[in-house]
Amino acid sequence: MNPMSSSARIGKFSPWVLVLLGAALAMAAYLQALHYPFVSDDAAYITENNKLSGLHFADLWRLFVEPYNRNAEFLPLRELSYWFDITLFGLNPAAFRVHNMVLYLLCLPLVYAVTSGVWRYFRPADAAGAPWVAAVVAALFALQPSHAEAVVWISGRKDVLSTLFSLLAIWLALNSKRGQGLAAPYAVATLAALLAAMLAKASAFAVAPVIALLWLLFWRDVPAHSRRRSQLLWPLAGLLIAAGVSAIFASIVTSRTPFYFGVEAVTRSLAVLGWLSRLAISPESRHYLYPVFEDPYLPAMVALGVAILAAAAVGAAALWRNRSLEGFLIAVFVLLCIPSIQLIPYQPPSLVSDRWLALAVWPVALLLVTLSWRLKLRPRAALLLVVALCWGYQTVERPRDWRSFETLLDADLRAYPGYYMPAVYKIVGIQLAEGLVRDANETANRISDPAYRDIMLGMIRTYYAVHVDAVRTGNPQEAMSQLRKVFIELQQKPDQTKWNTPINIFWEKRRAVLENEWRFLASSFPGDELVRYHVGLWMLDDHRYRNAVIYLRAAIESQRLPDVVRGSAYRSLGMALLGSGHAAEAEAPLRVALEQSPPDLQAYCSLAELYKQTGRSEEALRAAANCRMTNQ
Repeated sequence: MNPMSSSARIGKFSPWVLVLLGAALAMAAYLQALHYPFVSDDAAYITENNKLSGLHFADLWRLFVEPYNRNAEFLPLRELSYWFDITLFGLNPAAFRVHNMVLYLLCLPLVYAVTSGVWRYFRPADAAGAPWVAAVVAALFALQPSHAEAVVWISGRKDVLSTLFSLLAIWLALNSKRGQGLAAPYAVATLAALLAAMLAKASAFAVAPVIALLWLLFWRDVPAHSRRRSQLLWPLAGLLIAAGVSAIFASIVTSRTPFYFGVEAVTRSLAVLGWLSRLAISPESRHYLYPVFEDPYLPAMVALGVAILAAAAVGAAALWRNRSLEGFLIAVFVLLCIPSIQLIPYQPPSLVSDRWLALAVWPVALLLVTLSWRLKLRPRAALLLVVALCWGYQTVERPRDWRSFETLLDADLRAYPGYYMPAVYKIVGIQLAEGLVRDANETANRISDPAYRDIMLGMIRTYYAVHVDAVRTGNPQEAMSQLRKVFIELQQKPDQTKWNTPINIFWEKRRAVLENEWRFLASSFPGDELVRYHVGLWMLDDHRYRNAVIYLRAAIESQRLPDVVRGSAYRSLGMALLGSGHAAEAEAPLRVALEQSPPDLQAYCSLAELYKQTGRSEEALRAAANCRMTNQ
């Protein structure tokens, strides 16, 4: 055997030792969580998802036309992967986590290949160093602590799966380059991989402009006299696919978030970009809920976001002039962060999450290695080793927090004492659910914001009135009084809910708690007509018309319902029927409301609306006139 060829083979495979070492350390860290239970959103996606578990093989196509989870997320490939896990292994969390880990391991050779291709393209003079650069980046990618959430949390499957297909799409895009344009088979495969990434997680649309940027650079590399404008159809096709699929997803998903634009919205986006930049490079401990507006360093995060945005603009300009690798990487990082910086608002319980960096970590790791490559070998190796050790330490620490949802929240409360979001989740989801009123009071009293502290203490008092006092005394009057007070408070949302989505989540959680309290009262006092009456009123006010009809009818049918509220009960039943689309049935209870003693004259207003809807113009005018007289 030729000794030179043997040494060449050893040299060729030596960089992979780094990749394997990084992968082994990451897997050793993640295996700590192998037998942890399902956590948090895993219930909506897996354990309580009867719609998915009951799906037959022949009906799998349905995953691609409608959401198959309680949260109404339309992610067909994610759901398909869950379906296979459920079918093969049942509800075994270890199997689901192993699947996440395998997908993550498959990302690493793609990170290596993409990094190598990008380095050779932007640094052709140093192409010989590409294997080592790619190996270091892949090892750092494996050890980055932001990935712990996506890999260990079973609900993070969409992030790992989407990252896998996104990396595949970028690798195919790199390999599509030919002397006079793009190779059509590779370009088509690129678009298919991009589509797959979006079917795993819709935010992968941000990969489309990254691919388009690469293809535009390839097009500019062709001498001007040989350029074909038809080649520009490929990047345009990628952008159109991303826009089209995003529009389809938006039309299918039922939840909507009102759009708000103002100074606070700009501040929010810049602060989130600053936070994501910080978490992409920082070795600090990782958490589930991060404060953004509540962070004392908010101005610094906004300034960092501005700096990153400015650097991306400068980098893009430099990239267009002289093919700058650094400019390309900063621009790519910002592009990949766009879905997460709330330009289009959505409702996460935290404005920043580690799993959103699943793919965005790659350009940061490559930028770090690129800058360090200017140093001599020893200081370069020392710097990168320190980064790897710091990241690796947090990667080892973080999976331990996923032992339970309570462990996650406790870690957040230790890191951000006084932050209301983890306190709210712990009080509502754990302590009150288990009847731990004293513990709930202790947690609430540690909230630093006095407004949210008082709200949570009031919520605990209401819980005690409903679950303890009302049951013990057999008298639900005080409990109902407190619940009505809470409902009035919920009608007065603070302005912060428009731009601070965690606060809006907090308000919605209060609404969900109120619903649970009313349902508890109704089940605890099934024979109490006043309870049914007040539950019906609350459901009517909350636009839950069908349920309101059930409770109000039950209250009216009771002979013990006081005459003083009978008129209101009939009017409310008519309004609930009208709201639920049963206009023909609504007229009778509204007329009965006017015949009660005392009559509920507000029924005229509802009758005016009913007659208007049913085309009875003269009766609508008379009812409207009576309504105006009543309100004078």
